[in-house]
Amino acid sequence: MHIEKGMKDGDEVVFEREAEQVPDMIQGDLVFNVKQKPHGRFKRVNDNLFVDLSVTLEEALLGFQRRLSHLDGHLVEVSADEVSQPFSWKVIRGEGMPKRGIYSEHGDLHAKINI
Repeated sequence: MHIEKGMKDGDEVVFEREAEQVPDMIQGDLVFNVKQKPHGRFKRVNDNLFVDLSVTLEEALLGFQRRLSHLDGHLVEVSADEVSQPFSWKVIRGEGMPKRGIYSEHGDLHAKINI
């Protein structure tokens, strides 16, 4: 079975003519529905990912630089050079989930700043 990059909860994987065979009947399709498990750190909404990022008061006032470990293990840099308001968002374009069928495109990563 092949799960395509970017598949999300509710998407279907279809194996045509692979269902149980019964004499004198055409075989049907075997259909699997994708069920996504919740992740401990990231939340997926369509092709976008959301994550909470904690910073100190000093970092919120003077700026910060953080590296987050992404789902596949690569590091993503989140930074601010200006004052960060509580519960504001930093959006990192192209660091979300792959778009199904367009593997060169990705959603965005939204980091909520918690002070």
